[in-house]
Amino acid sequence: MVNFQKGDSVGLRLAGGNDAGIFIASVQEGSPAEEEGLRIGDQILKVNNVDFQGIVREEAVLFLLEIPKGEVITILAQSKPDVYNDILVSGRGDSFFIRTHFEYEKETPQSLAFSRGDIFKVVDTLYDGKLGNWLAIRVGKDKQLLEKGIIPNKSRAEQMASVQSSHKAAAGDRADFWRLRGQRSLKRKDLRKSRENLSVQTLATRFPAYERVVLREAGFRRPVVLFGPIADAANEKLASEMPDQFVVAKTEPKDAGSEKSSGVVRLNTIRQIIEQDKHALLDVTPKAVDTLNYTQWYPIVIFFNPDNKHGIKAMRQRVAPNSNRSARKLYEQAVKLRKTCSHLFTAIVDLNSANDAWYGSVKDSVREQQMQAVWVSDGKPEGVESDLDCQDVERLSFLSADYLSIDSRLTSDLDDTADEGGAYTDNEPDVEMVHISAISRSSEPVSAEEAAADLSFTLGAVLPPVGQTGDYSFMPAASGESSHQQLYS
Repeated sequence: MVNFQKGDSVGLRLAGGNDAGIFIASVQEGSPAEEEGLRIGDQILKVNNVDFQGIVREEAVLFLLEIPKGEVITILAQSKPDVYNDILVSGRGDSFFIRTHFEYEKETPQSLAFSRGDIFKVVDTLYDGKLGNWLAIRVGKDKQLLEKGIIPNKSRAEQMASVQSSHKAAAGDRADFWRLRGQRSLKRKDLRKSRENLSVQTLATRFPAYERVVLREAGFRRPVVLFGPIADAANEKLASEMPDQFVVAKTEPKDAGSEKSSGVVRLNTIRQIIEQDKHALLDVTPKAVDTLNYTQWYPIVIFFNPDNKHGIKAMRQRVAPNSNRSARKLYEQAVKLRKTCSHLFTAIVDLNSANDAWYGSVKDSVREQQMQAVWVSDGKPEGVESDLDCQDVERLSFLSADYLSIDSRLTSDLDDTADEGGAYTDNEPDVEMVHISAISRSSEPVSAEEAAADLSFTLGAVLPPVGQTGDYSFMPAASGESSHQQLYS
């Protein structure tokens, strides 16, 4: 353990990361750090009683940079030259996975563009020895590693996501105002339909820009949400023909005595279905799906992709002959969902009006996804307690939670009939639901070793190691200094 007073910089350059440990790559000549005996190849275990084991290189750099000049620094280090040499040879450093929750377009030829819901393996949080970018590898749908490139670091990503969200919210507010203003003369049911149209605009989320994730099995029968022009008929068919596997989670009016109010699905109802080792079929909004993911229920979300409105009409005459829903509006709703909420879909089933092959596809998709590992949050959600009707969130679990409020609408096919002799589709309101704690068996974070083991069959040694020589271990310049000089920090 060494103690010294920080000057203009700490005088250290760092290598490694959360996967390998934080190591000293260089010590500034004549600095207090050198005088106190710190050497190349030392692993930093603690700085000022802050544990450096398991943190990424960027975090370590920022921590040292933020220590005020003149403050005493206490560093606990251990000499590990062999491990350090292995890091230089193999390129080991940072290694963790993230899920993106905003859209990003390439800024440079080396950048990787992405959409909401994409998965990346981050291998260096201090790319090129400077703050600002992470080196990452895109992970495909089948868990395979794809192309490598740079993405914004966490700080830049949060700024971009905030600006993007603000711009889209402002645009949505303006669209809502002018669209609804022009419809004041419409009947009440038509106004409600207009609001439902707006509910599938760009979806807000409670997730951070980057969500740390790990791959693991769900450990319980995941809820199933179906979207698209035949979702209602599909739910009924699954529940009636396969009652041993699927049960529709019934809704109840949210407001007592109000038959037309939006409904809630009681968490106890879902819990009972899961206890029976069955899939709960949920009729919920896209916003509710995002919340289900945030609270770590991870539903299987299947979207029925229609070919055209004429095909929808022909198909519904066959699968839902007693329904009068408008094929045109069903198609318009599906197009909007596909445009704004595709990041929520875990599978897409293309519809063909000439046959009912979709039914077998849905069953196969649910079975396959239930068996597959799921990217789950590496940690517990924040801010859930304020949305729970319970004082102790820690006691809520798979067996003890009270209820979950999920948006649904209790209306018949004819309630919304306005034109074309048909009603609107997917009558899901844009009301927020009550958040719940995660199911304990599916949401408990796993260790880094478990996560690595889960991925070894697909992610190990697929690409050459991310080796960096020379600048690999350099820290960024301190404030006011040129980053190209690679000065000590």
